Amino acid sequence: MAVIKLYGRERELALLGRLKPPFLAVVYGRRRIGKTALVLSFLSARPHLYFFVNPKKPRGVLLEEFGEALRRAAGLPSYVRFADWEEFFDVLFQLRGYVVAFDEFQWFLETAPEVPYILQKMWDTRVEKPSVILTGSVVGMVKRLVADAGSPLFGRADLVLELGELEPPAVFRWLGDMGVVGEEAFKLFLLFGGVPYYYRLAQQWGVRTAEEAVRLLVAGEGGPLRHEVEFVLAESLGREYRTHLAILDAVAGGATKLEQIASRAGVKATSLPPYLNDLVNLLGVLERRKSKRVYYEIRDRFYAYWLRSVYRHGDVAAGEALEEAAVRELERFYPWAFEAAVRQILPRFYPVKKVSREVVHIREGGRRVQLDVDALGVDEDRRFAVLAEAKWGAADPREIVPKLREAAEMLIPPGWTTRLAIFAKSFTAETEEADLIDLGTILQNLAQPTPSVYTPQTSKPRGGSAELDAAGGSEHGGDTRRGARRPGSGA
Repeated sequence: MAVIKLYGRERELALLGRLKPPFLAVVYGRRRIGKTALVLSFLSARPHLYFFVNPKKPRGVLLEEFGEALRRAAGLPSYVRFADWEEFFDVLFQLRGYVVAFDEFQWFLETAPEVPYILQKMWDTRVEKPSVILTGSVVGMVKRLVADAGSPLFGRADLVLELGELEPPAVFRWLGDMGVVGEEAFKLFLLFGGVPYYYRLAQQWGVRTAEEAVRLLVAGEGGPLRHEVEFVLAESLGREYRTHLAILDAVAGGATKLEQIASRAGVKATSLPPYLNDLVNLLGVLERRKSKRVYYEIRDRFYAYWLRSVYRHGDVAAGEALEEAAVRELERFYPWAFEAAVRQILPRFYPVKKVSREVVHIREGGRRVQLDVDALGVDEDRRFAVLAEAKWGAADPREIVPKLREAAEMLIPPGWTTRLAIFAKSFTAETEEADLIDLGTILQNLAQPTPSVYTPQTSKPRGGSAELDAAGGSEHGGDTRRGARRPGSGA
């Protein structure tokens, strides 16, 4: 079996490797996140059987295919046939020393709903048995199988592992191995986030830039990502996926509150909750965030780009016209993606446990003016906060710092230690009032497995960036001009 090179899954492989056989492990996470590659890598050095539960195949066909693989592994004659799943598992559980993987196990609930209960019975009653790994991409269904009291596998798994996106160091190591570095690597990170499948395609197609990725993988004729989001939703949700798609499109277009989403998606606000539950809890592609208010964000940056480019332009542009429209959309996409990325990576620069975006309103010349904070990171235990602005371009701190200071006065409780930060490609001026974090500093930080972050101090800091005392509004001087010591580089 050919094993795909893994990036950034050392911890997960180590956790699986520590389990004493026979064990039952559950690995779940949304589609394209690398579950199959992880499991195949683990299986490669062990006697194993791998089964993919294809929901499109009739149960009889699936049983025959699985049975053929089992006959070979068990050394049974070719004329042996399994009449039902009970007989199949009876023989399967005699394969002592094997690791048996069922990929996309949740689809048994549709094709053969008795299987989880047969597995439960075998696991509970057999002393000698193989180790079993179950994977699933429909997150909510997997959780119900293993986490709900009364479910067939409740309390039986030795390991329940949720697989998330790759951490930035793994992404940039992968891109470096592909010969992609610097700003182009960062643009691909903005487009694809930490989803392994997208980078695997980029590697296979010899992609070196984000524009190439769009032309070859996304908008080009026959591109493997041309219908990506529709495919994933349709496979998991069936015919009703188009309403879910409209809701995602509304969020990608800037609607974050329930009333806004309902209006743009053409759905009654009272009808939204089931659809949102599917997208948030079942598929894990939408995220419900709560800070001063509740709002929704698309978790996968590529989904947001696909909705902005292919979904919106696909009906009015074709062929080369769609390619050009999608490439133009990239430049409009980068500023939004940069803000989302800054919220993702802020804990790599500052010791914050929660990051959100915030909106505050002030009175200015008799008018009510909205102030947007791209990223607010907080650590309530330390009474520490950082307010950050993200600008995809050259930033002038003199225009940004006053806005951050005013927002801090409204958002941060008295007595907290507060810092201001500006993330940008470059800067047109210097300041001692905020951390200036340019693209070079960001790339340096993201390449480090364990970056050094700023640690709040109870006393006045010596060096480091300016610090705002939210209780008294005083500034602590410090040199944070470009080239000086910054968070993430030893501050």
